Amino acid sequence: MPIERSTSTNRAKGFLFQESPRVYVAVLSGRWLLAGHSTPSWRMKDPEKGFQRIVRQERAQEIADRVLNKHRTFPNSIVLATDAESFRTENEKIIIPNSTKFLVIDGQHRLWAQKFSEFEAFYCCMIHMGLTEPDMARLFLEINDNQRRVPSSLRWDLLRLIEPEEGQAEVTAAGLTYELATNRLSPLFQRIDLTGEQPGISLKQGSIAPEIRTIVASAKSPLSELDFESQFDVLVRYFAAIKSADSDAWKTGDSPLYQARIVRGLIRVLPEIIQRSEEDPMEISPEGFRRYLGRLKLDELNADRIRAVQGSAGVTAIYRFIRNKMFRG
Repeated sequence: MPIERSTSTNRAKGFLFQESPRVYVAVLSGRWLLAGHSTPSWRMKDPEKGFQRIVRQERAQEIADRVLNKHRTFPNSIVLATDAESFRTENEKIIIPNSTKFLVIDGQHRLWAQKFSEFEAFYCCMIHMGLTEPDMARLFLEINDNQRRVPSSLRWDLLRLIEPEEGQAEVTAAGLTYELATNRLSPLFQRIDLTGEQPGISLKQGSIAPEIRTIVASAKSPLSELDFESQFDVLVRYFAAIKSADSDAWKTGDSPLYQARIVRGLIRVLPEIIQRSEEDPMEISPEGFRRYLGRLKLDELNADRIRAVQGSAGVTAIYRFIRNKMFRG
């Protein structure tokens, strides 16, 4: 057996591959990894649901049928990361405490295939040690962004953690979206799915952040001249006005103003509202924004009505529809 289990540790066959940064190569049981020792998202409270949302079951089942059920091994390793600094080694064994948690950086489908096979598979694992959450995010992007498309919301969340020197507009947009979703002062507190893992939340960071990036990065936008805190303050007051325009339905998530495409259209029109108000952005109150939002009729904010007027109901058509209603006359 390549791994010896006890109540507190696992003694896995392996060795120290690299000293700095520390990387081990180890042979780990798929069943052991899936039994609470691995997660597809470092902050996921329920790793099993996390795997189910990230991997495609059909693909994992196919891998199980073609590889594991034939008692074959994979030709490539899976990549894991942990915040543990190091493991003890002894007689070509790595002693891994059972309390250790690994983030699966690459190989989620291969590992999840174990769920569909009675054969206990052992995986060659490259284990990156002593990583912070931003370090894990950076490694995840380095490996996955160049191979296959990372879920949009998760990519934005990782960018916020990494803060790369290039793409500062994206970092700012991700930071603003995060604050809108996590700051209790925000009307969108807990109303934006930051990683794409919460099906019960209709607003996704992958939809909202690109729109915010546009309005804070464009030289024509008055928001581009403000610092981060001021940009956030304007957005909070703007969304407070949006919420108050249909407060009861907003609370339940049934308001047309809470629909993802409508929200994106409303974000696009914000710089024009500021310009037409001829006020300092920091001086516009929620009531000031309501003067424009009050020109929208909620029953008109539906796909059929917008399509009849604009010819389509895409985000650009919705933006034009909202703009025409707000600035008529």
